[in-house]
Amino acid sequence: MDIMHAAEFQTQLTSIMETLAKTAVVEISKLFEENASFLRLEITRFTSENESLKKKCHFLENTLQCARKTAGKMNGTETPLGHPGLTDTGHRPAIDNVFGKEWCMNLWRHEESRVGEQEDTHLDSPVIIGEPVNLLEEEPDMIMIKEEAFEDCSSGINEEDQDNQSVKGAVQEEIKRILPELDLNKVQDVVSHLSLVVGVEKTEDLSLVEVSDIQDFLEPIQCRKLVKTFKQRESLGQVDGTPNEMTLTPLSSNESLPEQPFIPSFIKSSWLRSFQIPWNRMPAALAQATSTGERARPGPRREFVRIVVAAMQAHCPNPNLAACGEVARNIVSTYPLTFGDISEEGEQLGNGFSCLQRQLKTRVEHVNRDVMEHRIRRPRRPSMKRAGEQDNFMRKNVRCKVDSYGCINWQPSSIPEGETAESLEMKRKVAAEIFQSAGPKAAELPNVDDLMQQTYVYQRHMINSCPPPTISEIEGHWPFLFTERGLCRHFKILTGIDIRSRFNETLFDKSKRILNYFSRQRLKWNGEIQSMLSEIEDANATDNNKIAMSAILLMMKYFKEKDNAVFILADENSTKTSIENEMSLPATPRLIMLGETLLTSSKWFVSIEGRVTHSIDDQLDFAAALSVFFGCFYVFNIEYEESASTTLELIQRRRTIKFSSNHIPRSEDYDRLSILPVNVLRKD
Repeated sequence: MDIMHAAEFQTQLTSIMETLAKTAVVEISKLFEENASFLRLEITRFTSENESLKKKCHFLENTLQCARKTAGKMNGTETPLGHPGLTDTGHRPAIDNVFGKEWCMNLWRHEESRVGEQEDTHLDSPVIIGEPVNLLEEEPDMIMIKEEAFEDCSSGINEEDQDNQSVKGAVQEEIKRILPELDLNKVQDVVSHLSLVVGVEKTEDLSLVEVSDIQDFLEPIQCRKLVKTFKQRESLGQVDGTPNEMTLTPLSSNESLPEQPFIPSFIKSSWLRSFQIPWNRMPAALAQATSTGERARPGPRREFVRIVVAAMQAHCPNPNLAACGEVARNIVSTYPLTFGDISEEGEQLGNGFSCLQRQLKTRVEHVNRDVMEHRIRRPRRPSMKRAGEQDNFMRKNVRCKVDSYGCINWQPSSIPEGETAESLEMKRKVAAEIFQSAGPKAAELPNVDDLMQQTYVYQRHMINSCPPPTISEIEGHWPFLFTERGLCRHFKILTGIDIRSRFNETLFDKSKRILNYFSRQRLKWNGEIQSMLSEIEDANATDNNKIAMSAILLMMKYFKEKDNAVFILADENSTKTSIENEMSLPATPRLIMLGETLLTSSKWFVSIEGRVTHSIDDQLDFAAALSVFFGCFYVFNIEYEESASTTLELIQRRRTIKFSSNHIPRSEDYDRLSILPVNVLRKD
């Protein structure tokens, strides 16, 4: 028996030891992978720094050669081909203001009297030829900079050199066109730096130049002007030509809005074009899921996100949300069933990669949490305000946006062909006069549609100014934007979506689905939702308007959001003037419902910045009112009200309206939306 017990004990001990050994191997492998990733990242960074230093050394050598050549010509002497100091007859150069550092002067020991004579004789020359000296005797431990043969850098120019000179000339002309106030010497320094250090080989490469590449040569504002213009012209195919820049006259003699330059839509960063997703480092469990088309488990998915972010940061330390979205799009397009936002029925939710995009960006922010320079800075509060607008600062601040990701025509690049700033201003005045004489119903006239379409670039120029004009100022210049037809047509040009037809197609069908879902499971809901369901039954919500309003109110109760963040109830006999005088309206848009209750309302207004801006005609339905309400956020660059952002985001996603930077949902909104049943969120 003792032998049997001993054998059993030995077997158990062996099993335990094997388990411990396997666990240790797994842990060691994980540590090795983490350390290896870190080392690879560090090696890549140091290699990049070494390459940059190597290019700078070459640039300094070439600058020195050019300086010696210039000095030799000015003094009537030839630059020695060998290294100075290696022969008794060589001339020693005395560098003065070539590098702008005192330690450069100490490389050569000058005789004060001789240097003084040379400086008096050649005050304008940056390089002076001094007495012959043997540098090896004076500086036996000095590190020498290799000097190439004279003919290698100045004579016998081959075809490649001619091409380089041609490119340099084109780059120089481009810089002079953008910064005409820049002196020629500084322009030449920038061109040489771009060619020799940065690696610009053709004019198209200018779009890849960053501010950090030229910040040592120019003022910060000059750097930004150059870089922004390079990228704008590349996006428009105008790098080699003169762009048709949009310069609009002031909107009136008494008021001049700040000029708003064109900000192009998203341009892929250079590193994104060549970025390769590290599929070979994918966890084994995730690789198996991709091969079988299964959903990724949370653990392997998070591990792969960390691997991808580490690879991204080898190219860019702080990728922005757009870059994360591009990488997420590529991952989802390769394995949509494993990584995509897909319902249980196999239907795509939203754009299909939003959750992965948010995971990547969250990981980037976590890694950079202790790196101050990589934290996103909030926009500064404007230092100056317009006269008489001190009280409106907070109202205007919600619309001070400088980009709109997802809108296809947020800021047009140039005025229409055949138009000028004067002709656009004239058409604006004609449209304003038509509105003044014929009223809002003139928006149905064909010539008004043409005028508003032709002056679209002028409208965006005013709306996108920062600090933005008030809604009252916009209405004074563009009154047809404050009609249902005018706003929806502007929205279509802005986003490429006919919002009226889109809401008409889907609003009521989706609302019925939501209403049926809550009604069938009435007992499982909390008191607020049950009370709302009772109110819906009492109101006999059978027509389309009541069904749509009921669905939105139910969703707000479900997300625990207050209905006054979207709706404001007013007396059914109220007018625009009485509402403005008797009610305190918020700065962000509200849908004003005229009736005894929200569900029984039959007339609607929209308010922005404390005043009623849009009156929905009696013959139009609730879908038209909701279209105007949603359109205001996009057209006037307004953020969603935070206390209603989940409901508004749900409506936006179900209507397939493209995201803009003002309306990108928060991560908690995704979490809250994800708990909704699939049959409610399903796209038709």
